[in-house]
Amino acid sequence: MSETLSEWGACRLLFQRLLDFEGRDLYARVLRPWLRAQPQVGDWLRALAASGPDPTPGASHETLWNLYALSRINDLLLQAFQPERGFGFKADAIDLSRAEYLAFAEALGLSVAQRPRFSPFHHEIVGFEQSPYPAAPATLRRERWPCLMLGTMLFSRAGVDIVAGVGFARAETVERAPLYWAFVRRHRVAHDLSHGWGSNSQWSTEFRRDFHVDGEFRFNVDELRRLDRLGERAVDEDGLSRRERIELLTHRMFVLSERDGEMYPYDDSYACADDFQPAPMFAAALPAPGEGEGPATEPPTLPWLRRWRIGSDPERGRSG
Repeated sequence: MSETLSEWGACRLLFQRLLDFEGRDLYARVLRPWLRAQPQVGDWLRALAASGPDPTPGASHETLWNLYALSRINDLLLQAFQPERGFGFKADAIDLSRAEYLAFAEALGLSVAQRPRFSPFHHEIVGFEQSPYPAAPATLRRERWPCLMLGTMLFSRAGVDIVAGVGFARAETVERAPLYWAFVRRHRVAHDLSHGWGSNSQWSTEFRRDFHVDGEFRFNVDELRRLDRLGERAVDEDGLSRRERIELLTHRMFVLSERDGEMYPYDDSYACADDFQPAPMFAAALPAPGEGEGPATEPPTLPWLRRWRIGSDPERGRSG
């Protein structure tokens, strides 16, 4: 008979089994037996969802530690759907289909969220194509893995490929930016607050809680440094502007800003309407007239904008 562990202990057990596993058929040989032997994890998550995770600050350490432990398992599993770029951790042993991943998630009480338009709340950028139209908004091209929710609380963003103009995201930034609040990614450098701690201490890392509630996206609700209450000219200790901090917090990586060095965004929080689009970013990001990439400010209409091609002459773009 299997030992009954705490939810936290059961997650640590599965994490180690994933590290030790070699071979094929991961779901049948490791995940499904663990679900049957440790049902308390799914019971706890379903009870949390039924009670409605509280979107106000102040979740217990135990709750945040349990969620982080489960998110670390999730990060290992997601490597099955990521391109290989040399940053993975035991990635070759993660033999998992999308159907098996969904079966595991749903057995734990997590649900899939569908979002037809790109949203940094729901979507993590994996693949990127630069649009020839500078102010073209981000458009979804492919979903590599689904977005998972626990009631109104985000558990894991979907991994997506997008196309966007330079006013919304820059290819050179997206391709090399590290991802924050992530234990591991196969395709890019990942940072979270467990890194650098001992094998026991790192499991006391707290899960970041984001919510979609009351017509708002609420990011990192357990932290008190509210970016939506700062002035536009506020600059933090890393030299980041308010706009750059919102960019880093909402996307969990830089998509426009060319910043080197490791940042510390973990104390920031932010709330905005759920029709949030990063439009305020693009006026500063668009090239000035004469630089060969279109107008510097938002054009009055999208059809007019579409005549601006990378490399086109500004005056010719006004004709027709």
